[in-house]
Amino acid sequence: ELETNNVQALPIKADVSSAAEVAALVEQTERALGRIDVLVNNAGYTQFVAMRDVDALSEAVWDRTFDVNVKGIWLCSKAAAPAMRRAGGGAVVNVTSVAGLKVGGSSMAYAVSKAAAIHLTKCLAFALAPEIRVNAVAPGLVVTRWWGHASEEELNQMRASFPLKRAVEAEEVATAAMELIRNDAMTGQTLAQDAGLLLL
Repeated sequence: ELETNNVQALPIKADVSSAAEVAALVEQTERALGRIDVLVNNAGYTQFVAMRDVDALSEAVWDRTFDVNVKGIWLCSKAAAPAMRRAGGGAVVNVTSVAGLKVGGSSMAYAVSKAAAIHLTKCLAFALAPEIRVNAVAPGLVVTRWWGHASEEELNQMRASFPLKRAVEAEEVATAAMELIRNDAMTGQTLAQDAGLLLL
């Protein structure tokens, strides 16, 4: 789809929790495309475990969730920063969640990892300034394949509970991310696209 719009695209498979794979990803990207200006940390992992069912959340799920959702952001940002500096600067956008701002989400591990990702956004913004800006988007309910376990009735109940009575479209999250990429005055910020969920 990108290439049909005359955009050069380079698909590379990598585990963002592996420093070696992330280094190879960045090296291949810079070599093939010539420079890196923007990094979007969008890799995510979760398993649905009821928040109150503490015993059901295994150590393995906790570790994998943090490896992808937090360590992955750190490794990718650290690896991309030198390439961005060589290009004269850049912008990082981390995809977090309103679950990092309010108790909720698919599991305790997911919620806490997203809270960590939001604070990591602030730490990276401080560490990489002034050449590189780092911000985050925090979506609420975006109906994607991750919600395949939920019935349409359950999704409609969730939509009805939000002040705006709707879910969030992926395009709306992308619009917020683009604003963070374009706005040179913003760093260390997290923008929520939540249909008003944080008002509750």
